[in-house]
Amino acid sequence: MKNLISIILLFTFSEMLFSQSGPDDIVGTWYSPMKGGSVRIVKIGGKYSGKLVDLKPSADKDGKPLLDVHNPDAAKRRMPLIGLSLLTDISYDGKKKSWKGKLYDYDGAKGNTYDAYLTITRNGTLNIKGFWGISFLGLNPGLTLERVEAE
Repeated sequence: MKNLISIILLFTFSEMLFSQSGPDDIVGTWYSPMKGGSVRIVKIGGKYSGKLVDLKPSADKDGKPLLDVHNPDAAKRRMPLIGLSLLTDISYDGKKKSWKGKLYDYDGAKGNTYDAYLTITRNGTLNIKGFWGISFLGLNPGLTLERVEAE
C-alpha cells in the first residue's frame, strides 16, 4: 500500500518537480478547454492575480451576461462572470518554482475560495490545484490551462 501511495504522489507531483519556471512565466492569458474560459494573469507590484476574460457561453438564453450566482456575498451575485477575479494574492516560490495564492471557484455550488498551487509543466501548460489547508486534500488533480498569449 505504501508503494502505491508513493507512486501516485510521484506521478502527481513529477510535473511540478521538474518544471523550471521563472517568476513572470505565469503572466499572460491562459485557456481552459475543460471550463471553456480564459484567465488573464497580471503582475501588480510583487503579486499576481487573474481575471476571467472569456467564457463560452458568457450569456444566458436571453443574451444577458452570466452572473456570479454562487458568490457567498449576496451583493456580488449580480456581478457578471466576465471580469471576475479568480486568482488572487498569488506569490512566487523560487525554491519550489511554483506559485501559491487563492482560487475562487465561481462555478461550484457554494462559490468558495481555496488555497491554490500553480505550476507550469514541462510541456508549458499551467496547472492550478485548489485545496483546503493541506495540499494533499485537494479538490482535484488540478485544472490544466493552455497558454493563449504571453505578455
